Amino acid sequence: MKKLWQMIKGCPLFSILIISGVIVTAGGYVGAALGVYKWDVSFHHPMAQTVLLDERVATGTDATSTDAPGKSELTSESTGSAVAEEQTTEVKSTEKQTSENASTEKTTEKSTEKATTEKATTEKATIDTGGSAAPVTRQTQYKKVKKRKARNSCYRDLTQIALETQYPYIKVDKSYFDDALFIGDSRVEGLALYSGLDNAEFAYMEGLTSFGLMGEKIASNGTKTLTELLKSKQFRKIYIMLGINEAGYDTETYASTYIDAVAQIQALQPDAVIFMMGCMHVSSDYSASHDIVNNDNIDDKNGAIAAYADGIKLFYLDMNTVVDDGRGGLVKDYTWDDIHLQAQYYSLWEQYLYEHGLKDDAFK
Repeated sequence: MKKLWQMIKGCPLFSILIISGVIVTAGGYVGAALGVYKWDVSFHHPMAQTVLLDERVATGTDATSTDAPGKSELTSESTGSAVAEEQTTEVKSTEKQTSENASTEKTTEKSTEKATTEKATTEKATIDTGGSAAPVTRQTQYKKVKKRKARNSCYRDLTQIALETQYPYIKVDKSYFDDALFIGDSRVEGLALYSGLDNAEFAYMEGLTSFGLMGEKIASNGTKTLTELLKSKQFRKIYIMLGINEAGYDTETYASTYIDAVAQIQALQPDAVIFMMGCMHVSSDYSASHDIVNNDNIDDKNGAIAAYADGIKLFYLDMNTVVDDGRGGLVKDYTWDDIHLQAQYYSLWEQYLYEHGLKDDAFK
């Protein structure tokens, strides 16, 4: 022991290395025990994968393959020079074939990229003009908002708000709605009673929801079911506003049921364009004091159904843009109960509809 001490004392660098090794090892075990480090490190670790993938790209072999060394070893002394030469020839041949394949793939990629660019240019031109003999899908766009924590499990944290389907809308007059049908709850009832759209047809009921929608007697003053109406008459435009009475259902269930009803309507009215109207907000004061019927919940559910819009036969419209108070709620002076519009303000909704008409060829 005395000799060991004299040797360490005579070699300070060796002493530092030994002590450092002990400290690092001990620190590693302590860190692992505390959960700071992991006991195991595998080839699936992101850093290891990065290094291995770089090597694979450079060599053309799979560096993570467990049998790769035994199959691709070119300098093994046990195989002899003849085998090594033969394997080298095979590798060169493979590399040549790989190079030719890469060249072919690159040419194909360029061709595909060119075709995609040409298609995108064509689509943009179609979107700019509105309507086309070859319809273009217009996916719903969303506006990002600062995360708003859900106050009830029936809806999700709000991080985005759906925007109306992008389309070069045109201004239309009252006659545009001669072949239109409006479906909804008491809010749509208000539109029927207090707007000037008396030439359109309405199917509504107080408390109406998307659950069992097709079997409800909401048409012809409550004497016909929606299914019966849609079988007896064809419409070119169908507007739907629901959601306020489904606020207590979770968003996924609501959206699934709503879209199922839309699919049934489309089956009965294959030539109609359907407009999903975003559920109208409640006043900001009302929203702030209710954990279920609030505007974050409404926006979450609106965003869920808006995702299905294609801008061809299914559009998403949001009349909240003309009754909003700047805080994401219904203007207090526009409502008599924080939920429904006062009679004179249904004209704002009506005007919004006049300004969101589609060109004739969109109905082909």
